[in-house]
Formats: sequence, structure tokens, C-alpha cells
Amino acid sequence: MKRRDALRLFGMAVGTAAIPSLRPRYEYIGLPIDEQEILKEFDRLRGEPKATSAVRFERGGPRFFINGKEEYPLFAGSSGLIDTIKSFNASGIKYYHPLISLENGWLAPDKYDWKPVDQYFARLLSAHPDAYFLPRLHLYAPMWWKDAHPKELAEYGLPVDKTQFKMGKIAIDSGFDWNSVLETYAASLASDVWKTEMGITLQSFLLHMEQSPLRSRIIGYHLSGAMTAEWHHTGSRYLPDYSEPMQRKAGPVPSAEERMHTTHGLLRDPAREQAVIDFYRKFHQNTTDVVLYFAGITKEATQRQIVTGTFFAYVMENVCIQEAGFLAPEKLLESNDIDYIASPYTYEHGNIPGKQRWESDIVDDAGNWLGRARGVGGDGGYRVLLESMRRHKKLYIAEMDPSTYLEPEKTTEGGSGFDTVDGTLNILRRDLTQVFVQGNGGWLFEFGHVPTFKAKKGWYDDAPMIQEIRTWAELGQKTRTRSDTRSVAEIAAVYDVKSFLVTQHWKAEEPWKGFGIAITDFFNHWLVNSQARTLNRIGAPIDFLYRFDLKKEDARRYKLFIMPNIFYLTKEEVQQLKSMLKGSKATVLWYYAPGYVSPSGLTPSQMEDLTGFRFKRMDPAGPMMIQADFMHEGTTISQKFGVAKEHTPRFAVEAGDASVNVLGRWTDSEETAFASKMHDGFESVYVGSGPVPVEILRWLAASAGVRLWSSKPDCVRATRDAATIIASSDGERFVRFPQPLAASEGGAASRDHQLNMKFGDVRVFVKK
Repeated sequence: MKRRDALRLFGMAVGTAAIPSLRPRYEYIGLPIDEQEILKEFDRLRGEPKATSAVRFERGGPRFFINGKEEYPLFAGSSGLIDTIKSFNASGIKYYHPLISLENGWLAPDKYDWKPVDQYFARLLSAHPDAYFLPRLHLYAPMWWKDAHPKELAEYGLPVDKTQFKMGKIAIDSGFDWNSVLETYAASLASDVWKTEMGITLQSFLLHMEQSPLRSRIIGYHLSGAMTAEWHHTGSRYLPDYSEPMQRKAGPVPSAEERMHTTHGLLRDPAREQAVIDFYRKFHQNTTDVVLYFAGITKEATQRQIVTGTFFAYVMENVCIQEAGFLAPEKLLESNDIDYIASPYTYEHGNIPGKQRWESDIVDDAGNWLGRARGVGGDGGYRVLLESMRRHKKLYIAEMDPSTYLEPEKTTEGGSGFDTVDGTLNILRRDLTQVFVQGNGGWLFEFGHVPTFKAKKGWYDDAPMIQEIRTWAELGQKTRTRSDTRSVAEIAAVYDVKSFLVTQHWKAEEPWKGFGIAITDFFNHWLVNSQARTLNRIGAPIDFLYRFDLKKEDARRYKLFIMPNIFYLTKEEVQQLKSMLKGSKATVLWYYAPGYVSPSGLTPSQMEDLTGFRFKRMDPAGPMMIQADFMHEGTTISQKFGVAKEHTPRFAVEAGDASVNVLGRWTDSEETAFASKMHDGFESVYVGSGPVPVEILRWLAASAGVRLWSSKPDCVRATRDAATIIASSDGERFVRFPQPLAASEGGAASRDHQLNMKFGDVRVFVKK
């Protein structure tokens, strides 16, 4: 029988089996006595019914249900879960995210042994008898398979660091190999042989679990693979993938030089580089298709009775963007086979000279403090577009993994202030309350047992942290089932990831001097990642979403649209934007080259039609730096912002139009780089570079009629029934909510609150 037929028939058998009626197939005879004893943990489960779970969209957002009851989606994972599960239990957590490596149980062709997985779960249950599990399944080919299938492995356009080719194994308590997530000796994501045989392996594992007493405690599966187990293409920094499978799927694969070089400076010209653009589009669609292939198998094998999720759809801080990005997310977002999407939150490092990068403060080249990513006072911003997750009815799960005062190693995971008790508690409070307030899920993940760190125990395993986590776990469980998690934002930040198909390759910025995060490019770093620092602390809630998720009614819902990278548009997409904005009276902030690139080539007329400005292209390279000078309520605002590095092309708003309000000029010329005008019934604002400082963003928001909730540029997260304020400075601020809210620690509900906060303080308010 052919493997494809076997896969189909195996799937049919699993899909039609009456799983709950199957008798467990466990034979403990022959195991060592201690193993027989540990597997007796399963005896307690034998009378329990199979668990069910679902994500349902109710009361403004996605909700998580287990066995028909809504539950607060707070989980915990660990590099040593056997050691840490007791402290997580004490923290009020009963849902866990263990790491399982299927390559360990795939012993040979058609030969599997899942007994070690049984033993691992039995040990977890012995430490926490009431635990439920959402395992992360790592879909890596074992070494024997890779050695047997050399033509199915990824190949690279650049020389590979030999230390990352065949790496030594570093295993944690579950048997998962940390090194597998970085090893470049790996199956190509385009390999149908790997997909088919990995799919059969996945089905074998899932059938085993469906027949196990553990079926009453398994509430879903998280599918992981490729680089860092997050579906970034394996070996992205070496320009994959020149393998025969990828040549068939997305080829011909352009040369490394063609991929790294652009013919129009910061942009690709489709008239000259269509082959490169087409390759990348197919390359990214293949990644999406691979994830959905395994998600379909998982849904079928579990009779669609429990949830399936994955890491996907990062926009902020997606390193190696042309190779490791998620530039074709639509199909996955629309799929019924994916219930939730997860990602770690911001990892952006600091870039202030003389400070450690892990301190995560970000400045632009004019010295403007943009904000802080991690650490005390950091925004802890999400890397996905949360409003788009909501619109596609996907639960978002934030991976919260800050290091704490128990970790001696200075790391990027904690950020500034993590090495004190008060600092750690502030960071945890920020992370946990953002999950609580915004209506998403989260899992704490600690790395204290990983060899590169020195804690050698759980990062969150200490009384002050246990109490802090428990506070928010209990409040979440108490209030989520009655809360309204609809968005209340009047600002929308809108992104178009397909624009990265036509922007300069990330390697062009090497060695990334002054960047807060390496392996990225001008647009990704400055207009997306670093701009997010100021967006997050604008002092009002803000929705983040894809351009393709915009709706006509959004022009009535939002007063300010921020468009950081809307560069690559078809005629139809331009017309959709124009139709939506026409007569809306909203304010739209366009960055750099909105609509300048179309499938047919470079289209200046499309850029002008969309924005209402007439532009002059400035071809000689120049600094991406703007001097803003304008009057606001009788006060002159004068502020320089942007990037000192010279780039081409740049654009200037043509002089001579009396309706144009000049707000700023390029610092090396008198050409207009920042301007506004009324166009087609909305306020069109053009800025030629970024990141735009928070002071100017707050002025734009206020001018657009946006309610600024805080009198200071603080990080404000909110849904209809809850809000959190993260202070970006010391001192007094006045906060006004749309409806009366009360401090979570007690007190009367009110729309107005006067708060005296220190930098990094976190205050939470809820509907009574």
C-alpha cells in the first residue's frame, strides 16, 4: 500500500472510531517496578469522560471552553515542568503546556513508541492530579530519517554555520531537544515525503492519546516546527531553500544575489523583479499550507472535539522577514482547523549606547526616547495584530516568558529591573493584566532549566510571584465569564505584510548598526517594531489589524488610522481604501510610499490618488530624518525625528498646493517630508520616514478627536469592561474612562481618576 493511501485510510479509521468506547491498550508487564507504579496514575482517569474544548466567540471576543464551561485561558509551560508544576499549581494554574517531541517516538519507518510520553504525563499527574494539558507537539524529522532522505532536506543560498548544521542534543525532562529548533540539517518545509510521513507519525501519536486514559485531560494540541519551533523557515539567515522539493513548489528559486539585491533602493520594482516576488509569495504560502496540513490531521484525529493552535501571524519583530516571516497569513486566519494563535510578546532589545541591550530602551537617531519593550515600564506589546485575531474569531495566547530575580544571568527575557523582587512583580503584573484586560489568553513559560541560564529552578517558583500570579488567575476566572471584551479603541494601526515582498531584503542593513533587534530591515525595524513602542504608549487604546481586515464601517468606528507599511497595492485594493475613507472625516497617517508599488511596477500616480498629495521622488540617497515645525494651539512644535542612515528613494510633497499644510521638512533640504491636507472627505497626513515620536502622535490623535484616556503618554490597554494603565513616567496623571470603572483593589467606580504613579507602575480598573 502506498503511504498516501495509508495516510488517507488511517485518517478515515481515526475519524470514524468511537474513541470513548475503546479499551485502553496498556500493558505494564515488563516495565521496571517504578515505571509500573508511575503509570498507575492513569488508573484514576479511567472513569473520566473524554475532555472537550472549544473557542467560541461571545460577548465581544473569543472565549475558551473546557467540557462545556467557560474557563479563564491562563496556562503554564516550563523547560522543567516536572519540577515546576507544583509551584504553578500553587499559583492557581491548572492548565499546562508541556513540550513533546514526536521525533523521539518515531523509531523507524512505521515504527513508533509513545510509552515515554505516557510516563512523562504520569509524572506530571503525580505532582498535580487535577492538571489538564495542551501539549506543544514538535514535528521534526529524526536523524535517521534525515540521513535516509538527503534530497528532502533544506538547502541554502549562503554558507551555513557548521555549529548549527548537526547540533548535539540538549534534552529537557520531556525528552524535547532544544537544539532541534535551530539545527539547519532539517527537512525542507516543501518536502511532500516529510509531510506525508510526519503526518502518519502525528496520526499514530494522536490515536495513541485518543485511546489513552489521558484523553480526559488533553484539551488541545499546539503544532510546532521549523526554526525556533515557530514555523520560521529553517535556517532563515542562510537563505533557504534551494532543495528539489522547494524548486518544485516555488521555483525556480532566485539566486542569493537576486534575493538580497533590489533595483530601486528600499523597494523592488515588479517590472524588473517579478520572479523574486513570485518566489517569495509561493515560499510563504507553502509555510501556511504546511501548518494547515498538520492542523487538518489533528482536527480529524480528535473528531474536532478539542482545540488546535500554533505559532503564526507575527508582524512585529519578525526577524529575517523575507525568509522567516508570515507573509501569507490569510488562509490560516480563515481556516476552521486553527482555533487559537500564539506568540511570545515583544523581544525588542535596547539600542542606547552604553546601555545593555537587554534593558530594551529604544531611541531614534535624533535621540527621541520611543519607549521600552520589556522590563519595568515596558509596554510588553504583542507581536500579532490582536484586533485581526478577534475578527477571525481566533483566541490569541500570549507567551509570557520574562526572566525574574531568581535568574542570575542577565538576559533579554526580563528587561530592565527584572533582577529585583519589586521589578519582577511589576513585570508580571503588566503581563498578566494585559491578558486579563484585553480578553486574550496567555501562558507563562519559564526557561530556568535550560543550560544557557543559571537559575536551575523555575523562574516563577517563589512566594511573592506565586501570590501575584494567583491574584490575576483568580480574578480572571471570576470575571471573564461576565465581562464584555469588545474593542473600545478609536485608533487603528493597519499593516500590510505582503509589502515585505517588495521591500529591501533584511540583509541589506547588515551589520544593523544602532538597531534594537538584529536580522531585520529598515521598514521592519523602524516603521513597525520601533514605531510600536510609541503607538503602545500613546495614552489611549489602539487596535492593531491587517489591511485586508478593514471594513467599510471602520471609517465610522476609528478616528485615526495609522498606516506604517501600505506600500504594495493592487488597483482594487486602492479603490477599497478610497471607498472606505471617502467622507469619513477620519485622519489617516500614511508612511513613506503608500500604494507606490503595484503588480505592474512603480506607480507614483497610484500613491498620489490614494493620499491626495503630489509627490517628487528624490533619488540621491539621503538621511531619513525629518525636522517637524508647526503651530498647535498657539504653541510651536519643533522636533527632529527619524533615522540618520541614508536611503533612496525618498519622497517630497510638491510645493504649490495651497491646501497643503507643511508640518516638516527633510533635514538635508527644504523639501516637504511631513504634511497634511483634506482629501476626499478625510484628513490625509503624509510622513516620509519614522518612527514618529509619541508627542506628535498624541497631537495627531487629539486633532482627530480621539479621546486620550491618560493625560500622560502611558500605555493604556482596554476593552469595554476593563482597563490597565502602565506608567511611562513618574508623577500625577488624570485618567478618564468612557464609563465608570473601579480600581481592581477596591474603591468606588468613576469615569475620572487622579493617579500618582511611578515609572512602570501598573493600575487595573474593572466594571463593578
